Amino acid sequence: MWRLSALIISLLPTVLLAQTVRPEASSTPINAAVHYLEDPTATMTLDEVRAADASGAFEPHQSADAVNFGLSSSAFWLRFTLAGEAMQPQRYLLEVGFYALTDVRLFHPDGRVMETGQHQPASARPWPHRHLVFPVKLTTAKEQTYYLRVASVGSITAPLTLWRPDAFAQHVQINYLWVATYYGAALALLVYNFLLYVSLRDRNYLLYCGFLFFTAASMFVMNGFGAYTLAPLNWPRTIGTNTFFSLAGVFAVCFLRGFLSTRQEMPQMDRALQILVGAFIFIAALPVVETPVRIGVGLLSTLGVITGPLVIAVTLISWRQGNQSARFLLAAWAVMLVAVSIQTARNFDLIPTNALTLNLLQIGSLLDMLLLSFALADRIQAERRAREHAQATALEAQAQLVSGLKDSERELEQKVQERTEALESALARERDTLNRYIEFGALIAHEFRNPLAIISNQTQLAELEQARSSKPSAARLRTIGRAAERLQHLFDQWLKSDRLKDNIDALNPQPINLAEWLPIMLDSGDLRVTHDVKLLRADRLTVLADEALLGTALHNLVDNAAKYSPANQAIEVETRTTAEWIGIAVTDHGPGVPPAERTRIFEKHHRAADNPSRRGLGLGLYFVAEVMKAHGGRVTLDSEPGRGSTFILWLPWQSVDTDQTT
Repeated sequence: MWRLSALIISLLPTVLLAQTVRPEASSTPINAAVHYLEDPTATMTLDEVRAADASGAFEPHQSADAVNFGLSSSAFWLRFTLAGEAMQPQRYLLEVGFYALTDVRLFHPDGRVMETGQHQPASARPWPHRHLVFPVKLTTAKEQTYYLRVASVGSITAPLTLWRPDAFAQHVQINYLWVATYYGAALALLVYNFLLYVSLRDRNYLLYCGFLFFTAASMFVMNGFGAYTLAPLNWPRTIGTNTFFSLAGVFAVCFLRGFLSTRQEMPQMDRALQILVGAFIFIAALPVVETPVRIGVGLLSTLGVITGPLVIAVTLISWRQGNQSARFLLAAWAVMLVAVSIQTARNFDLIPTNALTLNLLQIGSLLDMLLLSFALADRIQAERRAREHAQATALEAQAQLVSGLKDSERELEQKVQERTEALESALARERDTLNRYIEFGALIAHEFRNPLAIISNQTQLAELEQARSSKPSAARLRTIGRAAERLQHLFDQWLKSDRLKDNIDALNPQPINLAEWLPIMLDSGDLRVTHDVKLLRADRLTVLADEALLGTALHNLVDNAAKYSPANQAIEVETRTTAEWIGIAVTDHGPGVPPAERTRIFEKHHRAADNPSRRGLGLGLYFVAEVMKAHGGRVTLDSEPGRGSTFILWLPWQSVDTDQTT
């Protein structure tokens, strides 16, 4: 008696926690009523399981979603209690709606054990079906507790549904109709694109066919049809969805590379895609070295999540580069990325397992096939549009040719006219060359005028002195000598230059001490002006310059100041400095330069518009600007109307030995 009492007490947790499932419709999910126990060593016997159940070791599933333990090497024991709808025993069917369980055993209350699994042929199963189905007899008179042991080399998922036989038969017919639609669409696309390949010899169509074939083969195994085809042939158990999906990935990435021409358009991305191809081939070859399927599932799931963003990025870049067909590829990869990500999350038991998550990969693969087919069709359409455009271009070219023939007479007339214009242009260039020679001569005359005038004046004065029986003064002879030297230097400079240009080059720079040099250059004997020239300031500053050219520039400024200054107003000269420049300023008290003239005053042949009567060719200030440019300096103008003008010759500071200054 006490033994019976102990047995009742030991079974009390099971009785209290058990939730009896009774058929309420044609199909009844029993997932929420399941309790489970993990067997890490996969060695527990039924007696050990019952003892563990009696001790309360089972845990409730407590969810309407399918039981999912992810990728695990453990065996799991599921316990559930069933009851029928009538007093007399009636047959029901217990469906385990997942294909990849390799070892499934149902322990009946009467001690019978039914065994099946993924690799068992459908004809040898307890109930011939692509899923694992067990017949059970239930009655309302007695609640019966069943134990279901599940184990797998891959993901362990066990969606449990209790069916009435007639409802199950109807469900199978409808389900097979949808499955047949899937494979019919895949077969139609495969045949159609293979015929296109045979006709067009475009390698992309063959790659697409490979993707279609291996994707459909993968789904064929996932749908459980391997029990009808592969299992009876003793197909190697390690070659299944991992291998087929990996080969589908190989063809998909190769198709992408060929379709988008990534080797030419995106070389760096193409290398990454080649690495992906190698990774898929590696996973596909794992069964050859008898790698556990569970490792292949994990690697393939991880690679699938990596592949999705990469192919989307490549496709997006191609689309932005102008490949309009890439938009279909972009949609296809986005759909596949979502489906693969959800499948991966379900494999690792990160999201619930239900009808949607179980079938989303198959739905995504079908959409992927269709979108890739649309991409190929759009490519054909694009090629057709290109041919039509080429034909239209050819017709347009023909029309242009006819129009060109009609315009031939007008073109001959135009050629005659163009030849006449070319001759006139050549004549104009000859005139321009002659004018440049004239300008060159004018420039020589302008620049030689000052030294020649000095020599002439000093010579006349020397003759007068000689007539009075006195010798010419040494200062007068030195003045003539300096003017002759400047004249000789200017002549040498022009001989070295292009005869058609007046550029200043071949300078002879030397240190010049302005405190000593300016008084000599402003000596009245060296100038041909009647105005008083005052040297207001001459600091001991040393510049590096061509003495003759700098002297000519200074004399040109003095001569220019004399042209526009009243006779009773002196011309003022002084030195100025800044942080980087040394300047020689020449100031007059004339009418000044109008603002509109200041930007052009240093141009060749420019003369003041309000003083047309002044003598000169407009070359003096132009020559001054060229001299300063050759020295790396510049000339500036500060003028106010009615108050005169100040021209400043700016030369850069130079590091000069003061003992060598002039």
